[in-house]
Amino acid sequence: MKRLFLIFLIAINGNLISQNTLSQTREYLSSLKEVQEISKLKSKKFKDFEIITTFTELDRKIDFGYKHHRILVMPYSGSDLKINFISYNNKIVVGWISENSVAKGILNIKYFKSNDSFIEDYITKHNKFYNTNFRKEDFDKEILKEYTVGFGCGMAGTEIPDISEKTLKLIDRGSIKKLNSFLRSISPEVQTLGAIGILRIGKINKEQRKIIDHLKMRNSKVYSCSGCIYDGERNFIDLLR
Repeated sequence: MKRLFLIFLIAINGNLISQNTLSQTREYLSSLKEVQEISKLKSKKFKDFEIITTFTELDRKIDFGYKHHRILVMPYSGSDLKINFISYNNKIVVGWISENSVAKGILNIKYFKSNDSFIEDYITKHNKFYNTNFRKEDFDKEILKEYTVGFGCGMAGTEIPDISEKTLKLIDRGSIKKLNSFLRSISPEVQTLGAIGILRIGKINKEQRKIIDHLKMRNSKVYSCSGCIYDGERNFIDLLR
């Protein structure tokens, strides 16, 4: 009974530490305006914790002149954190912070800088360009979802991320309609898989060709895996090859 109680206390304490880490980091981030200011986070001294290091997972172009950034934050205690934000001309436009769990993914997502007017404007432009009908909540979901493009991952090169495996099945079935919806996604990873699938099947209409040419010109960094390496260093054109 005492052992169970001790485990319970440890779990509660760990949860409180994680909450403090998240809330204090969020408060600090809310005061930042410029992209380059994010680098100060690594050496920032917080009241209840310190940060071991930060790691930039993604720094890439998305549409309409905006950029998407994703940073992993590793504190000495408590859960790791993920920071996602959108910038324009080096100004932070909107941003989210969340806990990062290896087993469960991102948890407790919160804005550190909210901007409904930006998201609504971006969605309107996206829907017009890609002929889609996304809503505001879809933007958050697609930007924050950590998709991975890859068909030979892990030490043996036999692991395939879920979204990539789904793409292979769509190619096998010749599911142009579903791959076409991938191509028009908000997520660069899903767009990349849509392009790979459509090009593999080889039935490309004029509108799809226009989108693929646009994605080539944008040439976003895409989170991908090759063997044991998982990173956001490969771009759209490299992955099409």
